[in-house]
Amino acid sequence: MPESQPAAPCPQAVAATEDPAVDSLLEALRPLADRPVAGHAAVYAELHDALLAELNNHSAAPSPSPAPGTAAEQQDKHA
Repeated sequence: MPESQPAAPCPQAVAATEDPAVDSLLEALRPLADRPVAGHAAVYAELHDALLAELNNHSAAPSPSPAPGTAAEQQDKHA
């Protein structure tokens, strides 16, 4: 029977997303390595809801106008 391998340590750094609001929410993942696995689902569920809310906030923000002469601007003129 093969010997079991020791578990790899959990990464302690949370990847940056270049979106400060999302990065702030992802910080909730940092303490998971020290918590029992049974408690992870609740943290993931809360994080999911918070990320969804942030995505909806981001989607509700006005889009920047297309640059003059771009295909998007041409489509807007013909719509």
